[in-house]
Amino acid sequence: MKLKGVDKIQRKQAALFTLILFQRTFKLLWVGVFRPKHIEAYAHHFSELYSKLWDYAEHSISNRHFNLPTALGQGPAQAVNHKLAKLYKSSYACLSFGGSSGAILILLTAVLPKLQTTRKLILFDQNCHQSTIGGLVFGRWQAVRIPRVPNPNHGTTHPIECSAIISLVEKHGAQNVAAIFLVLPSYDGFRSKSEEMKIYKYAKSQGILLFIDGAWDATTFRAETNNGQSLLPLCDAWLTSPHKRGLLPSSLGCMITNNKHIAGIWDEALDLGFRSSSISFVDIMISEHRLNKTLNGEWNLAFSQADEAAQNLSERIPEIHPDIYAVRPEHVGAESLDPAHILISTSNLKSVDARVWAQYLSQHFDLDVEKATVTTLLLLCASPTHKPQINQTISSLRDSLQMTLDSRKVS
Repeated sequence: MKLKGVDKIQRKQAALFTLILFQRTFKLLWVGVFRPKHIEAYAHHFSELYSKLWDYAEHSISNRHFNLPTALGQGPAQAVNHKLAKLYKSSYACLSFGGSSGAILILLTAVLPKLQTTRKLILFDQNCHQSTIGGLVFGRWQAVRIPRVPNPNHGTTHPIECSAIISLVEKHGAQNVAAIFLVLPSYDGFRSKSEEMKIYKYAKSQGILLFIDGAWDATTFRAETNNGQSLLPLCDAWLTSPHKRGLLPSSLGCMITNNKHIAGIWDEALDLGFRSSSISFVDIMISEHRLNKTLNGEWNLAFSQADEAAQNLSERIPEIHPDIYAVRPEHVGAESLDPAHILISTSNLKSVDARVWAQYLSQHFDLDVEKATVTTLLLLCASPTHKPQINQTISSLRDSLQMTLDSRKVS
């Protein structure tokens, strides 16, 4: 039976939405045309439009049976989880409202203790993120660091090898090790999947759980799903941050697993208080829209353009200075490099501190790098908008490096 009152309310909502849109958009256009120098007024009207539309969307759908996200549940919010599972070819997925960092804290403090009730030791990657350290502390785990072999010539580290894991497990006793936490790819973007597969196979043989912090690996489905393979041949659960690559709104991450037991305990942990009780329904709507675009291939061109931009920029690094170069997988014994990562090494320029170079870039050229060490500068090129900006980026890098060199001469 059709309710006329409901139809009338929906028509009224649509009319109000259209009115708000036209009013605020007209003000924006008026300021842009007749007061172009008044940036503050333009920003004010834009923020008003954004705020009104956000509030309208939030309140207009908040009573339409949106259940809170779970790994096993149903409902509109779960539709996003189902799409994430489909995208990553996994059985179960669940949104994390604190990115992959929030998911790691949930896993270490509320999920893993129920998965491993007798083993108390965790082996964690030397290159782990701060959230892993926090989870180890709050979860009261015994912890042993998995060292990575440094490569001083290129200012980064080699991928972890299975032999290193075996040595640590044998040293501390497999019966004591609850889980292994790896960061793949490393923050610099390098990885070796053949070693990762060996590590997982060995961990399973010893009854040890393996978890992957794949914060920067959110678009790995592009390479993997072409041949129909699952994204989970390497671990028991995989945590990533799709928001870093624009697949989800800011600060939304997800947990992916093929293990129903893990998914069930995850939901129990959420019920204990790890689930957001005031989720943004607008974020859910945006997430579903973007995942639909990704799943039906509408974003393939944008992904390809971003990869092409990163490759072009990487190939042109020698134009900045003949003694700097982009570090490649073969330099550090890796098998692959995430295409968005461009690690520049200044190890051949002994007088340059790349951290100072990064400061000049930020202060004088409004170009922020993701990470800087004494001998490396990490650029992230993950958007198709970078493609037309490559010449300007190269020029900014060249000029800022010259400023760094000149400052050394003066001092």
